[in-house]
Amino acid sequence: MQYIYNLILEDKKLRGAFVKDPDFGFYFVSEKTQDEYLLITGCSFVITDSDITPIVSSQPKNNDYIGYKITRANGFVYVYALKSNRTIPNVSSLTLDNLGFNDEFELFTGGDFLEFLANICKLPNGNYVCGTVQDYISTIEQITAKSANKEHFFRGHYYYKYSLVPSLYRKKEYFNNESYMYMDFKTHFYNELSHKKYIEILTTMQHYRMPTRLLDTTSNPLVALYMACDVPTNYRNKNYGIGEVIVMSEDIKNVKYSDSNAVTLLSCLAVLETNYKQDLYEKIIESQEKNDLTILRNSISYRRFVAEVLNELPSFDESFFTPEVLLKPRHVKVGMINERIIAQSGSFILFGLCNYLTGEHVKLDTVSKERVFIVHRKYITKQLEMLNINSGTMYPDKDHMSVAITKKYD
Repeated sequence: MQYIYNLILEDKKLRGAFVKDPDFGFYFVSEKTQDEYLLITGCSFVITDSDITPIVSSQPKNNDYIGYKITRANGFVYVYALKSNRTIPNVSSLTLDNLGFNDEFELFTGGDFLEFLANICKLPNGNYVCGTVQDYISTIEQITAKSANKEHFFRGHYYYKYSLVPSLYRKKEYFNNESYMYMDFKTHFYNELSHKKYIEILTTMQHYRMPTRLLDTTSNPLVALYMACDVPTNYRNKNYGIGEVIVMSEDIKNVKYSDSNAVTLLSCLAVLETNYKQDLYEKIIESQEKNDLTILRNSISYRRFVAEVLNELPSFDESFFTPEVLLKPRHVKVGMINERIIAQSGSFILFGLCNYLTGEHVKLDTVSKERVFIVHRKYITKQLEMLNINSGTMYPDKDHMSVAITKKYD
């Protein structure tokens, strides 16, 4: 398959290739040249065999591509970005898998391509690519300014294809044995945890890397950036050096606190055996479909659930209870109960019931989410170190602090 096309600019030809990726979009990237051509910032392409020619239409809406001229090593690279995936042409195109970081493509590498995108920063598909702390801060300012009246939460992870799913739901063995893990943990640390609330025990489990229905978030965007650059323990995936920060904008009325009734209802699910949780899930769905709450309230699983709620909420009034609360994930602000939560400005997304037969769960759909891809992570890590953001300050225990000090002198 022939990937290389000739870009016809004025009376000259410049070689290049199309690159297509579902997360980053569709692009034509030229080889480097020292000749500065006239850049057509808005255009369409006429494709004939192995040649493509930019044309400008009198109708701006027909200009499918945005053109960028990027300076690179005393030369220029021309990048044309397609505005809409609806108009992707039928041409030979590369993927990120074709552009491995260790494999040299004839014109550029995967690292070069990500560098081009980091220069563009905001991509036509609405996502962002940042390669410096400065660009990242500017991007966060742009995103949060669009929803200034909302609460903003940030989630950083090392691999950009991670999904917003808590550790409990990543393995069937975990969510099928949640109650046993919860009780085992509480039993081992009974003197410390016997008087704690459900959410406090879950938070402690999360602190010690136990699988829980909590997903870490933070109110500090620089903490999320650090998490997108920090290599997880025993990480073996050798894929691209691309991290991700997800910016979530949530209506303030949907944000819950650790002592709210909704948080108690969701967190006490952790102690229910899986058969009760599955039946509870099915009865909620059935009562919704038939518009009959007695289906739920007459079930043994519901009475078992209420018994757990009453342990923590003796004044629980069932007449005010809406079953949908048990299905929807919620943003939760927790108390500053340990050093790590304080250091990381920590908060959580608390997930509800799932279908324990299929593993399906209700996704967090109450928020608007923006994706920021993070590249050049070694450089960003050095910049964050200058801001005193490192493993020692993010994880303020003796083990992590000793590692941070050693790295400083390594």
